[in-house]
Amino acid sequence: MIDFMSEVKKRKKVIDSKLEDLFKDKDHLLWENMAWYPLAGGKKLRPFLGMVVCGALDGEEEDALIPGLSIELIHNFTLVHDDIMDDDDLRRGRKTLHKKESLPTAINVGDALFALAFRMISEMDEKPIKIKRILFEISNAVLKIAEGQEEDMCFEKTFDITEDEFIDMIDKKTSYLFQAAARCGAIVANASEEQIEHMGEYARNMGIAFQVQDDYLDLMGDETGLGKPVGSDIRAGKRTMMVIHALQNLEGQDKERLIEILEGKCTKAEVKEAIRLLQKNDSIGYSRRLAEQYAHKAKEQIEFLKDNEQKRILIALVDFMIERAK
Repeated sequence: MIDFMSEVKKRKKVIDSKLEDLFKDKDHLLWENMAWYPLAGGKKLRPFLGMVVCGALDGEEEDALIPGLSIELIHNFTLVHDDIMDDDDLRRGRKTLHKKESLPTAINVGDALFALAFRMISEMDEKPIKIKRILFEISNAVLKIAEGQEEDMCFEKTFDITEDEFIDMIDKKTSYLFQAAARCGAIVANASEEQIEHMGEYARNMGIAFQVQDDYLDLMGDETGLGKPVGSDIRAGKRTMMVIHALQNLEGQDKERLIEILEGKCTKAEVKEAIRLLQKNDSIGYSRRLAEQYAHKAKEQIEFLKDNEQKRILIALVDFMIERAK
């Protein structure tokens, strides 16, 4: 039986140590601010995933560390800019960078994290053809994230969104960095094209399950564990899988009332009312089952792997994504 969190912590020590090395002894305020998000905590699941995939395919886990660190920096670059766009106050229990410093500083730091990520790849001790492939995977992921962000902002202006459109958007915003981590882990392990595709699809389905579960937890999770008020997505008027499902199934006054709540500055009572409306057509249960379906699809993609410790960790990672409480 795999103790999943022990496996995460074991690799996180290695990842955090390398990140600390990146930012130490840099006598410049820019580098101090660049470290604000990467060193603020988090499980570092993207580099963790790349390392485990590499090991599962008979590679050396640490060979996937540099691509994984690059992807972690890209992830943090997107967080800096997301927090600016959403005007959030907190990230990982600390002030967001644009609140701690200033908006121009945060934009500059995001740009610097982006540049550092690609510089790290350029310095890898690998054959040029492999570096070129890794650069493509990571840059393609960034482009897809930008597409997904644009779609997400467009969704804020309409309630006419299909389930397929929503899944495509969260695939881009959430899954593509997981896919890049898994595919890069497979590439450095010298995996076959078929194996690379399987690992990418594993990560894609896992990432979708992760995001659908994240939205589910916003309504059904424990407020203490979440670190934010339950129903914050409703207050923000977010179009989640549950909302989309409800709008496709509710009729008349119920549908109009849900839209009215999502468009306004709702009270706690209205959040509870919205949750009741989402429960009326089993939209919350549907969302939970959908996360489980994508988790199952993820596991199917790695059936080809031989039975080893890393394969068991990859299975446990999927379970963690849909069983977590925060």
